Amino acid sequence: MCDSFYLPSEGGVFMGKNSDRNPAEPQAFRIIPRREPSVAVTVGPRSFDIRDAGHALAISCPTWMPGAEMGLNGAGVAIGNEAVFSRFKPAPGGVLGMDFVRAALASASSAQEALETLISLTDRYEQGGVGSFKGRLVYNNTYMITGPDGAFVLETAAKRWAWKKLEEPAAISNSYSITDDYKRVDAVTRKAIAVVNERMACLDEADAGRLSDKGSWKDYVENKFLSRFSAGDARRRAVMGLLSAATLSGGRASVLAVLRAHAAIDPEHPSKPRNVCDHDGDVMGNPTTASILVEYKPAGAVLWFTGASYACSNLFKPILLTDGEFTPLWTEYDYTEGSAGGEAYWRARRLAAKRVRRNPFRAENQAGALAEAQSLVFEAVDALSSAPTRDELLAASKKVGALVADWDARPL
Repeated sequence: MCDSFYLPSEGGVFMGKNSDRNPAEPQAFRIIPRREPSVAVTVGPRSFDIRDAGHALAISCPTWMPGAEMGLNGAGVAIGNEAVFSRFKPAPGGVLGMDFVRAALASASSAQEALETLISLTDRYEQGGVGSFKGRLVYNNTYMITGPDGAFVLETAAKRWAWKKLEEPAAISNSYSITDDYKRVDAVTRKAIAVVNERMACLDEADAGRLSDKGSWKDYVENKFLSRFSAGDARRRAVMGLLSAATLSGGRASVLAVLRAHAAIDPEHPSKPRNVCDHDGDVMGNPTTASILVEYKPAGAVLWFTGASYACSNLFKPILLTDGEFTPLWTEYDYTEGSAGGEAYWRARRLAAKRVRRNPFRAENQAGALAEAQSLVFEAVDALSSAPTRDELLAASKKVGALVADWDARPL
């Protein structure tokens, strides 16, 4: 299972995601350079009838898929998707939500545009497909969408959808989170839970005059049994508690601590703590297999990624986004799409983490050392000028590379 969040705070604006999937499923990070714009977006063998704006992409995805589970584009738009479970079934032969994510990142130049693109794709194509490394898990999708122009949550159920704009910290965790606070819903859903007054323009489901007419999207679409099984509501509440603490603490170190957290407290069931950094044997047996954090800047962003399982045991490495281009400061990694290097690193780090796979608290013994090493990586990034020279970038890359190599050589 997965956890994604949006955190606007005095210490910065962040979007983060942990991908929790089959423990043996490798995931790699890819940087796709800018392309010439075209009339269609191609994702693997599939072509989507939407404009490809040619944005550079920095994306993470299981290596057997052509799409993107989470990522950032050159316009500063970030998207992460998660499985959700509805009584409205997805199509077994449909399109993976991860393919939709990559298509939207290729096309959209703002968070609002990404939202509209994902809605269009949901309307025009059957979502679904087998999204699991083993077995035949077919699921609907929910999306966390952020950008310089704001943030949104879009939730879908087959051809149905609902969205809301985010003004405060928010999280999604494999369960529907929108109740009656949706901004818009699809036409079919509107007739079921938000009946239109035909004498009035209904462009905004958040109109205060309509609140008494609105039913709950979550109650309308959710498969209650599977949602309880995934413990999504409990995990979301636990993440929201961590985000509140991170808002007070401020800064990226506090936000990375959310992605690395173990035993987070669900306020409704404090006796049942939840791991945000999942380990083998946690919910549905799926550990955290990759993690990202997008840190927005006045001009551009820094994308932090692990390229490895278990955020609690790995450094987050920086990639700069400036003027629509990505510059990785960890240059020992192979970011080329289709290369074997990223998968090889993922496998090596999983092997190194053998003793923490089922024992998250073993990682806690090295939490202080990891935080210290991470702070040195932060220093290398923060020392850069607003328009770093080639020599500055080389010096920062050398420092980051040495810190990552030193950490990766440590026994876990």
